[in-house]
Amino acid sequence: MSENNGKIERIENEKLVELLGRIRQDSSEENMIAVLKEAAVAKFLVPVDGTEGSYSFHAVSDSKGLKYMVVYCDSDSFEVAFENKKEPQNGVVAGFADLIDVVMAPKMGLSGFVINPGSEEVLFGKEMLKMIAAQMGIGGDGTAKVGEPDKYPPELKKALEGYLQIEPTVSDIWVRLMRENGTDRLIWLIVADAEGEGEPLKYTLENLRKYCLPYLDNMDAMVVSSKEDFAGRVIEGVKPFVTRNDG
Repeated sequence: MSENNGKIERIENEKLVELLGRIRQDSSEENMIAVLKEAAVAKFLVPVDGTEGSYSFHAVSDSKGLKYMVVYCDSDSFEVAFENKKEPQNGVVAGFADLIDVVMAPKMGLSGFVINPGSEEVLFGKEMLKMIAAQMGIGGDGTAKVGEPDKYPPELKKALEGYLQIEPTVSDIWVRLMRENGTDRLIWLIVADAEGEGEPLKYTLENLRKYCLPYLDNMDAMVVSSKEDFAGRVIEGVKPFVTRNDG
C-alpha cells in the first residue's frame, strides 16, 4: 500500500465503476465474475487513520458482528463518502493483492472487504478471497498449490456418496488438496456443483463442509461452488470425486 507524501494518487477505474453499477441492478453470476476479473487488476483507495507504519483501517460490521474492511474503487466515490467530514480523510492506494494480505492477517480479525459501502456495496468474503489468492499466487512465498492428493481419507468417498442421496441440490463433488500460501498447512478444497445462489447456496455449501469434517482425518476444508470462476479453473478436466447416480 502506498501514500505519496500525504497526497493520495487519483484513481479512476471507469470499467470497474460501470460494472459495480450494473451489479447493483443485476447480481448475476456473470456480472459477479466480470467484477472479480476487473477488481483483480485494479487499484483501490483505502481510508486510514494514523500514520504510515501504524495505520488503522476503517471497517463495517454486518448483522452477525463480522467485520469487513472498507475500500473505494475510485477517487470520486472516496470523496463523496467523506465530503461531510471536517478534516480531510487520509487514504492509501492498494492493489487487490494488498487487500487480500490485510484481510488474511490473523491479527486484523477481518471477514473480508467491502467496495463502496453505502452505494454499490460489493462484498468479498474471506473464503472467496482464499480461493482467489491460491489461484493468483498471492501472499507468502507464492507457493500455494491445488492438486490431486496422494491418497484420500478412507471414509470420505462413501460419506459423500451418502450425502448425495440426501441432498438433491448437489450433483457432482470434486475433492482437491490445497496448500496455503507461504505455509505448509494443507486443507481440503471441496468443489460442489450445487443449485441455487445467494444465501440458499451459501447454506448448502456450509452444510456440506460440516458434513465432511468428521471424514477428513482431522484436516480443515474449504467448500466452494463450481460456479465460481476460480473453482472452475481448479476442476477443469478433472473427473468428479463423486457423482449423483439417479439411475
